[in-house]
Amino acid sequence: MRNISCLEQELLQFPDDVPASGSFTQVFSDCHTGIKTYNAFSVDAIYSGAQHPLWVASWLGNAGDRCLVIIVWRDGQPAMALALEVLRFGPVTVAAFAGGTHANSNFPAITRHALDYEDMLRAMIDIRQARPDIDAIVLERQRREFEGRDNPLLKLRHIASPNLALAMDLERCRETGILGSRRKMKRHRNVRRRLEAAGDIRIFRANTDTEVDYLFSHFLKWKEPRVAAQGVGNVFETLNVQESFRKLFHAALRQQQPSFTLYGLEVGGTLRAVNGYSRSGEGLLCEFMGYRDDELAVCGPGEFLTYEVVAEACARGDAIYDFGVGDQPYKRAWCDLERDQFDIYLGLTPRGKLFAHSTSGVSLLKRAIKRNPLASEVLRRARRLTSSLDLPR
Repeated sequence: MRNISCLEQELLQFPDDVPASGSFTQVFSDCHTGIKTYNAFSVDAIYSGAQHPLWVASWLGNAGDRCLVIIVWRDGQPAMALALEVLRFGPVTVAAFAGGTHANSNFPAITRHALDYEDMLRAMIDIRQARPDIDAIVLERQRREFEGRDNPLLKLRHIASPNLALAMDLERCRETGILGSRRKMKRHRNVRRRLEAAGDIRIFRANTDTEVDYLFSHFLKWKEPRVAAQGVGNVFETLNVQESFRKLFHAALRQQQPSFTLYGLEVGGTLRAVNGYSRSGEGLLCEFMGYRDDELAVCGPGEFLTYEVVAEACARGDAIYDFGVGDQPYKRAWCDLERDQFDIYLGLTPRGKLFAHSTSGVSLLKRAIKRNPLASEVLRRARRLTSSLDLPR
């Protein structure tokens, strides 16, 4: 048995019977204890933005019995942590990454202690025994590697995600002195002159709670009509999503180096664009962006703000600027890196297995459509046409 200090016992609620060899799993369903344990585990771990302790606390802090934290041990040492949210889909109970579709480019919190297939299988069995009410585990939009480490969840059965992430190699920009392309740099100078004709330009990062609310509230206001025009659902619509993001950006202000931040662009004293980011050892990942649809929209204020943030990241020495999940043309114009992601649909009960098979089938169909340019364009046009019709709800 490993000798565990009193401080570790208090912080991590370490059990007394952690085996010195093999794997061992702790399952926490209590929100307070689970988050406290996850925070302590994360001190010596690496993780992506959507598994950051601030993200977990912001999304699961008031989740009550919907919170599920798993700590996987290997040879007496903590090796991996998962912070999940327990959700209901009709008669099926599912555990998934906290944040839903907002949790992108996921990578679990891991330490230097590696896990093999048997360890991962043992962990899933332990979760099923500890929580027989959970029918399935759904872990989507996962990165295959992060900061030079492989994702241990790859050892479980998985499928290719329909979601592709695009990123930009900033080291290449520093070597060539070209940000994006010469054409993009020329356009940026031209747009700056057009914006300056409309008033003073101010680019700033939210450094106070008031500025966070100012930027995020405007983003939400702009988002609603834009997604309605595209014929897609507004993933920022629910109060829980809005409150979780506000908590996240407010909490990050208390960090010496904020892990989540908002940037704003003002022209002539009016806010024109907002970008939201998470930060990792690689650099920035764009969580969302939005712009005001007014007379300056034709100038591309959103792209202008993105260019300025990319330039700042490049000067700071960041390795990567990540545009996040989504294969949009404006991202393609910037990016030189593609990152395939993967999804896990694991049924723990007969009902959960049926749910996992059907959901993974839908995911594969989405991938086929998204990777086919013609099918994707037909779908986008159909959505826009549907949104333009005044149909009863």
